[in-house]
Amino acid sequence: MNQDTGPDPAYSPEANLLAIAPPGCGKTELLARRAVHLLGGLQPHQRILALTFSNRAKQNLRERLLRTLGPQRFSHHVRVTNFHGHAAEIVRAHGRTLGLDPNTPMPGRSTLADAISVFTKGLDVGPAINRRKGIEAALSVAKQGPYDDAEVHNALAASGNTFAQQIEAERLEVGIFHYEDLLRHAQRLLRVEKIARLYQLHYGAVLVDEFQDMSPQQLEIALATSSTSRTFVGDPLQGIFSWAGARPAEVERELREICGEPRRLTLSYRSSPAVLDVVNHVAARLDEVTDLRSVQPDAWPQGGAAAAASFNSGTEEAGWIVDRATDILSAFPKSTIGVITRSRWRRKYVDAAFSGAVHLRSQRWDLAIENNTMVQRLVATVAQLPRQADLVTLRETMLDGIDPNDVDTMEQATNALAEFEDLANQAGSLAAAAAQLRIVDEGSAIEPGVHLLNAHTGKGQQFDWVFVPGFEGWHIPDGQADTAEQLAEELRVVLVMVSRARHGIVITRAQSLISNAGRPYSTRESLWWPMIVEACPMNASIVAQHISELQAQPVHPDRSVPAPSRMSGR
Repeated sequence: MNQDTGPDPAYSPEANLLAIAPPGCGKTELLARRAVHLLGGLQPHQRILALTFSNRAKQNLRERLLRTLGPQRFSHHVRVTNFHGHAAEIVRAHGRTLGLDPNTPMPGRSTLADAISVFTKGLDVGPAINRRKGIEAALSVAKQGPYDDAEVHNALAASGNTFAQQIEAERLEVGIFHYEDLLRHAQRLLRVEKIARLYQLHYGAVLVDEFQDMSPQQLEIALATSSTSRTFVGDPLQGIFSWAGARPAEVERELREICGEPRRLTLSYRSSPAVLDVVNHVAARLDEVTDLRSVQPDAWPQGGAAAAASFNSGTEEAGWIVDRATDILSAFPKSTIGVITRSRWRRKYVDAAFSGAVHLRSQRWDLAIENNTMVQRLVATVAQLPRQADLVTLRETMLDGIDPNDVDTMEQATNALAEFEDLANQAGSLAAAAAQLRIVDEGSAIEPGVHLLNAHTGKGQQFDWVFVPGFEGWHIPDGQADTAEQLAEELRVVLVMVSRARHGIVITRAQSLISNAGRPYSTRESLWWPMIVEACPMNASIVAQHISELQAQPVHPDRSVPAPSRMSGR
């Protein structure tokens, strides 16, 4: 791997390694090369455990490890999973040690969300959000440690949140787990010396992607799983999950004690100079001088693009984004375009606009049935069933084919089946409904076309172009952010969004929106709008001209971008 100075950290002889890799600086490549290096030190029958957080991040990491190691070495020596999947595996295998029933169905994220919804039904949006956050906070604090049910009960009683107490009491009465119960029980089990030793003998090394997203609880689980070799890669400036229990500063302090001074990467393999200028600009506002530089700055046509534009309304803004996406995909059909908002509510304008743009391939990341991996699984399952099969049979067959420990994929499949049911009822048969689903024959985690998503779900992904609509007050930063610490995290959310872009970043705002009651209201610009305008020299007309000029460039064979700008893909 290219670095400014010093040997490649992937091949460090140190047992424990900490690397800070800003967006696009080869974090996944480092992990893949590290896996190659560590294979030689494994004992017979040992494996490497690679841990990450989301399903898409897991797919990205799996693809890179598979490509680097080859199918045989990968299948024999590496396991890639999410933290909750690893925890579920531990609970199912050893839960009886703590009196837990290993046959208890493994939960998804929605298990708790559904329980909370009972106590927020009928409330206005603001009070509902506040109540939900209060319940989630009480339960999170009560379960962010190796606590048994009695200790959780006492912590909830001390919190004074009666809703959280009722939810936990009902969980115990029904005999189920909630999502975060998996982590606390896994943590408890790994504190049993004989159980921890089993995992340490099995896993000769552990690789952790995005260390800044870990809670202290997840850090303990990772450390207890392998005592021989631990590698942690991430970027504290992308720490945006404090609401989910992540403690970037605390985790980094402990990792520095274990691993020593971190190795730092500063060369970007992902983004154009124009995009990196925006990333560096935002980082400077966080009192961090990242000074990210492109590995091949002259390879990007016109140096890439960075634009800021203001529109009269959310509808006008969304229509303009559709037009630019049309221009890009007309010239480069295999381009990937991310339209990323801070929060889901602000995305309704672009969702509506792209729903009407039938000439464009678009995918909403909050709909499981629009996920290409889920669509492939659905279509393949329907194809193997008898023509008379019903939805119950489809559900049983599809879920039986998923690792029960893979709780995130299991939940995603359950959601896809629920969404498919409506389609099947309209189409009249499973086969007719499956025929309406679109499969993209691509081997990558991000398919060509338009992707509509929120900031947190886009973490770790990359797109040729990124549009960030809604750069207004109350949305960016989020209206609930009050303290300096909360505002700093909101600015890190901005950093995450802009750093998803490879060639071009376009940031927009609307001067008026429509309320839930159907009335227009004026917005105010984000407190960071002047900073963004300063970092983005192009306006709406210039970026449209830039896209037009790109069409005259020689085209890369994959038809995704102009020929010079396709980088190494790190």
